[in-house]
Amino acid sequence: MADQFKDFADFVRQATGHAPYPYQARLAAEGLPGLLQAPTGAGKTVAAVLPWLHRRLVTAPEQTPRRLVYVLPARSLADQTAAVIRTWLDRLGLADQVGLHLLAGGAVQDGRWRRHPESTAILVGTQDVLLSRALMRGFADDRRMAAVSYGLLHNDAQWVFDELHLFGPAVATGVRLQRLREQLGTAAPTRTLWMSSTWDANGPDGSVVRVSPTDGGAARRVRRLELAPERYVEQLVRALLDAHVPGTRTVAVLNTLERARAVHRALSTKRPTVLLHPHFRLGDRPEPAELVVTTGAVEAGEDLSCRTLLTELAPWSSLVQRAGRCNRHGEHPEGGDLLWCTPPEGDRQPAVEQWLDAHEGEPVTAGQLFEARIAERPAPGEPLERAELLALFDTTAESPEVAGLVCAEDDAALLVAWRAWGPETDGKPAEDEPDPGRAELCPVPLAELAPLLADGRGWLRDQLDGHWRQATAEDLRPGGTVLLDAARGGYLPGTGWTPASPTPVEVTDGIGAPNWNFTCAAWISLDQHLMETEEEARALLTALPGLAADQQDAVRRAARYHDLGKSHDAFQQMLRGGGGEPPAGLLAKSKGEFSTGINPRRYFRHELVSALILLADGTDFLVSYLAAAHHGKVRIAARPGPDEAPLLLGVQDGDRTPEIALSSGELFPAGTLRTDAFREPSTWTELALGLRDRADLGPFRLAYLETLVRVSDWRSSARHDAPLPVDSNG
Repeated sequence: MADQFKDFADFVRQATGHAPYPYQARLAAEGLPGLLQAPTGAGKTVAAVLPWLHRRLVTAPEQTPRRLVYVLPARSLADQTAAVIRTWLDRLGLADQVGLHLLAGGAVQDGRWRRHPESTAILVGTQDVLLSRALMRGFADDRRMAAVSYGLLHNDAQWVFDELHLFGPAVATGVRLQRLREQLGTAAPTRTLWMSSTWDANGPDGSVVRVSPTDGGAARRVRRLELAPERYVEQLVRALLDAHVPGTRTVAVLNTLERARAVHRALSTKRPTVLLHPHFRLGDRPEPAELVVTTGAVEAGEDLSCRTLLTELAPWSSLVQRAGRCNRHGEHPEGGDLLWCTPPEGDRQPAVEQWLDAHEGEPVTAGQLFEARIAERPAPGEPLERAELLALFDTTAESPEVAGLVCAEDDAALLVAWRAWGPETDGKPAEDEPDPGRAELCPVPLAELAPLLADGRGWLRDQLDGHWRQATAEDLRPGGTVLLDAARGGYLPGTGWTPASPTPVEVTDGIGAPNWNFTCAAWISLDQHLMETEEEARALLTALPGLAADQQDAVRRAARYHDLGKSHDAFQQMLRGGGGEPPAGLLAKSKGEFSTGINPRRYFRHELVSALILLADGTDFLVSYLAAAHHGKVRIAARPGPDEAPLLLGVQDGDRTPEIALSSGELFPAGTLRTDAFREPSTWTELALGLRDRADLGPFRLAYLETLVRVSDWRSSARHDAPLPVDSNG
């Protein structure tokens, strides 16, 4: 790789088919800045991805973060950006070497990226998804995985925010997180790049690269439309049809999804028209055609170009992005047409209107839009305080509301899937109804879903008892998942999320498809699993930089001790209770066909027992904490299951554990368990918070150490994976 693409220009030509701009070559030589200001259409996506990738793989691998976290505004079509990057990786022959992961829409629950912390990877997602994970309250993420996402997003990562002024409250949060990383320390450097297509004298902290406009004749003519509010949709449709040039593309960008639906509906009666927005199931979104109606989703992450573009009046940064889609590549030498109008609610933008009126009838370039000195309204939201960040580290505590820190209220969304329930389940989910798979999921505006739940059509899984129950508007949280009754509509193939539609929704194939396809192929002893987990930890530590010797030692030892709690009789009964001929001695895993997964003690957590064994043995507390945290359930505290007192997570004071002899030569004597350290007032919590606040650790490094132990455990288990047997009945 290093020899083949030593020259950055060759690297970019191979990926994109054209030579890099000088400023992109500068970024490859010097690294990414804190702020990049360049006109729309100037290749900012290339500038953010390919210089980083070339440095990571060729010229400066040790100085370049191994994860690129590419953040798009909440309403964007993130899958389009991911598709472009995938094409580049394919052309470079790097698709197998560089992981590419989409964290948006139905793909938001993809967690494969967490299993390879030593690998070069690109994460593409929206601000709500990625920033909520950076706050350890990931939308649409399993709470048990929160520390792993957090650890990898705050260590050895290059964040990129595409279009600074479109992120609302996320700007203050993203800036503050970068400062907190610098203050509290990380295992490996993590940096942030903000990109903007509008001129701004006061960007975020850090170095600045400003690109001079060189777009020449790639212009669009400005023209104002006067539309009567009472006949707004009718007159807008007529204006679009009059302005459309056959054989070219015309795009209408509306400020609200509701109005985009109305215009699409009216326009479709005249000409074939595509509606483009983020609220589709995976694979359902249509490809752009000659006539496109869309929302602000095209403002970032979408390389859409058209001859004629109509936009409603919007804040300057949004208008610049929309205008940049008109004659984007200069493919219309005669110029494009940029039409604009005031929306019927009369939302005024005086400075924007004044600039547009001053250029009425004139051809304007991306450079002119970039150089215009139009001040943006300050983004709403409060900056993240250090105390807030530290409080979020406890994932067993009541979840503080973080939505206001990561996106505007109008951008809050959750995930919906449609299911068909017959009379055999009384028109509701069965007890064994599976969770939805990614192909079923559709991101939906929270505000549009809430009114639909009054008639009982929505269902969600209760977080306490795991059963399905009817959802209410009060249950809705960004990133949550709701099942809707397919018979009552709400989705159309060419329109996506359509809450007013009564047409029954076609249920997708693959309902309940498991997200795992493997089982354990053999009986695995406890000692074997512990030794293999330590081997995996050693291999990871060799591949990863940045940890002090004592922290590396803690990871190795925690890996070696993490499953000591499986020696508890309740866990051994579970492993041996499914039949077969298990070998003598303590087990860590049962052979797949004999595994029931049913523990005689509800809520039992073997990692709590591991922690109690290590505490009694006087093991270093960091090691004890990392061992306890390896499933994400016992971290800062251990919360009992509902109505399980006097037990705590299935553990009874007075329980006995047997002697455990490890092949490392270590011996843990038989003992009696006491849960006092986890009872209020909790000694464990006090000690764990001490780790979080320790100067040589801090929250970011501590979560990273947790991640390494957990990945080591996953990999040692994977050594014995075998495909699930195929059901002979299909």
